[in-house]
Amino acid sequence: MRFLFKNASEDVMVNISLPAPVSSAAYENSLQPYTPSTGFALIMLTATDKNIIRLLQQNGRASYAEIAQELEITPSTTAKRIRFLQESGTISIRGVLNPYKLGLYAGAVITLKIDPAKEREICDILNRELFISTVLCTIGKFDIFCIIHTPGWQQLHSFIDDKLAALDGVLDYDCRLQAEVVKRIQLFGDKKQFAKTPELKTVDWEIIRQLCLDGRQGNSEIAEKLDLHVSTVSRKIQAFFQRNYLRILPQPNPAKFQYASSAMVTANLARQHAKEVCEIISRYNEIALVIRTITRPQIIFGVHSGSNERTARLIQQFLSLPGMEKKEILFRSKVIKTNYWWHGEFDRR
Repeated sequence: MRFLFKNASEDVMVNISLPAPVSSAAYENSLQPYTPSTGFALIMLTATDKNIIRLLQQNGRASYAEIAQELEITPSTTAKRIRFLQESGTISIRGVLNPYKLGLYAGAVITLKIDPAKEREICDILNRELFISTVLCTIGKFDIFCIIHTPGWQQLHSFIDDKLAALDGVLDYDCRLQAEVVKRIQLFGDKKQFAKTPELKTVDWEIIRQLCLDGRQGNSEIAEKLDLHVSTVSRKIQAFFQRNYLRILPQPNPAKFQYASSAMVTANLARQHAKEVCEIISRYNEIALVIRTITRPQIIFGVHSGSNERTARLIQQFLSLPGMEKKEILFRSKVIKTNYWWHGEFDRR
């Protein structure tokens, strides 16, 4: 491939040897089984499982009876298969916030160095944070990778100063403020305008948080946890959905669906090359995330592929692009919480 990179003094034509982008269909055919030594076991989905997932993609809170009627199976079979999919770690079913409707414009990528003995405790705390959309355990300079979007920069700073820095077991952390999300496969679209954050009460945010922890909780269960009337919870949840504040959806565990290899890459990026480099990387199906940061001219991108070989090759070639310096690579070891996209037969984009 030949790309034109604009320089302060001249335009330079550069020859770059990159692996060709892979279509969704070809990508599915290239997937390799996940390495058994990782501790993840592949799940063989039945036709019923696949149909249940498709219906949950339409409405993650659909009742067992509704799903059963659609698929012409019994409600008990539906309940059994959904429990299996969740308990095996194949999918989670939870609320996904609409950042545009909720005005979540202040974003950051945060990486943590932690005491290994505190990993579970720290991950549990981060998982319960409403505005954190991604928590990954990683191998590299840092142990945890997070993505957060809040209604304002003050809320973001307060979270970092008052909560994150005070967590027992956090030895060091690094925060990169987002300047632009160049690519992130979103359920609500990309490049939209952020609305003003709605004036929600504390109880409203608590109900939303419960839905994001477990999207299939019943209204009565949420009401009991928050000491509210069931009718109040039902009315508020219905209003949230009508205003498109969030959706309840199944989220795939990448390891269970043969996304065998994953890494988050950070690199300093010369300003004159920023636009071209981001455009090149964003073309690839295996790239679900490309972010430019405010604090330094940097790029952060996530690579998810069916094999370690292709992930390594993509990273190596991307980091050879002009203007890329001071690279850091974090390999995914465990998924705690994230909004992964679906490939192939489950791709509803």
